[in-house]
Amino acid sequence: MLDQYFARLNKDLPDLLEAFYLFGSISLASFQEGVSDLDFAAVTHRPFTEQEVKNLEQIHLDLEKSRPKISLDGRYIWKADLERLGDQACPYYYFNSGRLVGLERLCKDSVDAFQLKHYGIAIFGPDPRTYGYTIDWDVLTRNMKLNLEHYWLNWRRKVEKFPSLPYFGMFVKGGMIEWGVLGVSRIYYSIKEQDLISKSGAGQYAMQHVPARWHRILQESIRLREGSSRSLYRSVFKRRQDALTYMDYMIKECLNEI
Repeated sequence: MLDQYFARLNKDLPDLLEAFYLFGSISLASFQEGVSDLDFAAVTHRPFTEQEVKNLEQIHLDLEKSRPKISLDGRYIWKADLERLGDQACPYYYFNSGRLVGLERLCKDSVDAFQLKHYGIAIFGPDPRTYGYTIDWDVLTRNMKLNLEHYWLNWRRKVEKFPSLPYFGMFVKGGMIEWGVLGVSRIYYSIKEQDLISKSGAGQYAMQHVPARWHRILQESIRLREGSSRSLYRSVFKRRQDALTYMDYMIKECLNEI
């Protein structure tokens, strides 16, 4: 996929990239084709023109159509902005599932900045650990708290009403189960260890730190994530309730750690 991407980029937008890094699940040794996105950060020599942004969007759309099982998701950051990241947030163009999401901002005390510097795989360009910014984990932990309070608590309230929303099928199939259970477990790991881990790894870690009553829903979530076939539950409704109750428990545990 990257060969195809770079060939297209060199044809339509030559001599643009300074460096290219992969991170996310692939750098945590947990990439699963058909499940995981291929996350990247591309560092550019200069800012984009409006036409170049349109060209990039077409490249990503074409890649998404030609390889629908892998979504190339990432950020395009100007080198000069990245070098100033220690002093100020820097803007970047973000692409997700083949489409331009828009212009967003990268803060040094963020999960993305930490992943890039400490887990980035350099396809080409300098070692990402040479970039001058450092992460303040006190600030990053506070950001995680905001993520829990705003995203995860709201998400949990919405999915509790799934009969009236388009969540029922995903709960029956299990996608929402592993997303919620392992999502909050990853935050718990990061707060405790000041590091990152895969979703399955977060589930395994949680089982070493939470009461045994939560082990079945954690094992079920890991099973769903890894694609094993046999469920540990006879009832999808019991599984759903265990997942939501575990999320309540884990969100409180995370907030108590902060």
